[in-house]
Amino acid sequence: MATQETDQEDVSQSVLPVLKDLTDRAKTLLSELETFRAHLRTIRQEGQVEIASFRSTVQSELGMLERLSSKPDNASTSHIARSSNLPFLETVWNEAKKSKRVAALQKRVYYNSPSKSLSQAMTMRHVTRQKPNKEGMKNAAVPVDAITDSGLTWLKVSLVTNTRLLFDLAKQGWQSGGSEDEEGPAFPSEDDDDDDIPLVKSAKEICYAAQSFRIRTRTPVVHLILPRVQPGETDEVDGILDQCRAAGALVFCGEDLKPSVPIDQALDVMASNPISTFSETVNIDCTILLALVSEFSHARVSKEPWFHRALQRQVEIEGNENLLPSLLYPALANHPMVCTSKAAKRMSEIVETIGTPSEKARTAILLADEKLKSHHELVQEMQAWSAYEVPDSWRLPIRILDQDEETAMYPNLPPAATAASESMTSINKSVFLYGWATGVTTITSNRTVVKQLESDLDKHESLDDATWPSIWLCPTARSLVGKEKRGVKKEHNKKDGVYSLPDPLRREAQRRNGLDVLSAREGREVVDLRPDGYPCEEVLEAKNAARQASSAPLEAREK
Repeated sequence: MATQETDQEDVSQSVLPVLKDLTDRAKTLLSELETFRAHLRTIRQEGQVEIASFRSTVQSELGMLERLSSKPDNASTSHIARSSNLPFLETVWNEAKKSKRVAALQKRVYYNSPSKSLSQAMTMRHVTRQKPNKEGMKNAAVPVDAITDSGLTWLKVSLVTNTRLLFDLAKQGWQSGGSEDEEGPAFPSEDDDDDDIPLVKSAKEICYAAQSFRIRTRTPVVHLILPRVQPGETDEVDGILDQCRAAGALVFCGEDLKPSVPIDQALDVMASNPISTFSETVNIDCTILLALVSEFSHARVSKEPWFHRALQRQVEIEGNENLLPSLLYPALANHPMVCTSKAAKRMSEIVETIGTPSEKARTAILLADEKLKSHHELVQEMQAWSAYEVPDSWRLPIRILDQDEETAMYPNLPPAATAASESMTSINKSVFLYGWATGVTTITSNRTVVKQLESDLDKHESLDDATWPSIWLCPTARSLVGKEKRGVKKEHNKKDGVYSLPDPLRREAQRRNGLDVLSAREGREVVDLRPDGYPCEEVLEAKNAARQASSAPLEAREK
C-alpha cells in the first residue's frame, strides 16, 4: 500500500510540472499569434495570410491541457501530457517567425483538382497533372505546415527521430545491417511509393504537389524541417534523407536550424507593410483619383433607394472603415503624386458628367496647377470640403504628366510588358505602362486589370523579379455617389407604373445629403454654397407626377 502511494506521488510530481510548462508555453504561443493578427490588421493584410486553422489548433491544444490539469495525476494523465502536440506546433511557429512574407500556416493544398486549387486564396496557378490520379485521389490534398516567401517556399515539419526512422525501416522489412558483399544499405526505389517509409512518402507527396503550381513563373521549393534528426550517425538514416532530397526537398536537420527570434523582431519580416515598398513618387490610377474626391470618402452618405448594390456596399464599408484617414492618407503621405493625361482627362469627364458640386470642387483642388496655389493652400481648401482631417503630408496637387513625359521611358519596357498590355484600354495602358517603364509604383483599385496582368505574366516560362511592375492594389474602391446602375436604360427604368426620379433631382438630393452631414459633424462647419439648390422646376413637376401616380389606385395605373 505504501509503495502504491509512493508511485502515485512520483507520478504527481512528474506530471504537474510538465502540464504547467506545456500550458504556459501554449498560452505564450497563442499570445504571439494574437500579436501577429493585430499586426496584420494594422497593415491591412489580415485577409492575405491564412492562420485561422493553425490558431484554432493551438486553442484546442491549450483547452486540452487545461482540462487535463483537473484530472487525476496517474499514468494515463502523464502519458497524454507527454504526447501533447504542442512541441510540433511550436516548431511550426518558430520556423514561421524566421521566414519572410508568411502566406499560410497549416494549409491543405489541393493538387489534383483545378477547381479546388483556384479557391486556395494563394497567388498560385494550377499547371497540370504530372501523372494519372490514383483511385480515390480526384481531390487529393497535401497538408503544408507553413507557406512562406509569398508562396514560393513550402515548409513540412516532422519531429521524427533517428530511432523512429530506423524503426520505420524495420517495419517495412529492411534490415539495419547488410552482408559484407553489399556496398551499402538497401532502400526502396524512388518510384516504389508503397514501400516508402512515412517520412519519404510525405516528402514525395508534397514535392509532387509543389510541382503542380507556379508563383510568378517559379515553382515552390519544399523545405523539410527535421529538428530531432542527427545526420551522419547511421548510413540508414542518411539514406532516408537522401531519398527526401531526391524527391526534391531541401532537408534541414537539427544542426542546420537557426534559433527562433522574438515576435517583436519577426513581425515586419513575416508580413511587411506593402506601403514601405513604394517608390518615392507614386502614379495614381483613375480609380484612385475618383476615390480621392468621392462623397463616399469625404462625407457620411446614407443609403438611397437609387443606389445599386455596389454603392450600397461602399456605404457599409465606409461606415466601418474610413478609406482616407485609415488607408489612403497614410499610403500617400509624403509621396509626390503624378497621373497620366488620359487618366486625368477620363476622371474629369466622369466628375463633370455625374459628380456633385462638392466632388467637382475637390477635383479642381486635386488637379490644380501647382504654379497658381501652394501645397498648404490646397490642403486648406480640401479641408473645407471634407469631414476628416486632411493631413499636411498629402502632397497636393497631383501633377498631370504631358504626353512626351509619359512615353519617354517606353523603350525601357521589357518584352513581356508589350504583350501583357495588348488587351488593356488606352487609359489603362497609359497608366500601367508609365509606372512599369519608370519603376514608379502605380496605385490602383482596378482589381480586374491587375489580376489579368498577373495572369498574363505568369504564362511566361520564366521572368525575374525585376521584370514585374510595382503595383499596389488598394483593397477597397470608392465611386462617385451619382454612379448609375450598369445596363439600366432610363426609358425602361419603370417599376409599378412609376418612373424613377430624373437624374438632376438625384444629384441635388445627394449633394444636400452630403453637405448636411458635413455641417453637422463636430468641430467642422461646411457652408452649402447653393443653399437654395438648383433650378429644378421640371424635375419637381416629374416628382409630383410620380407621387400622384404612385398614390393612384392600381386599377387606374393599369389602364
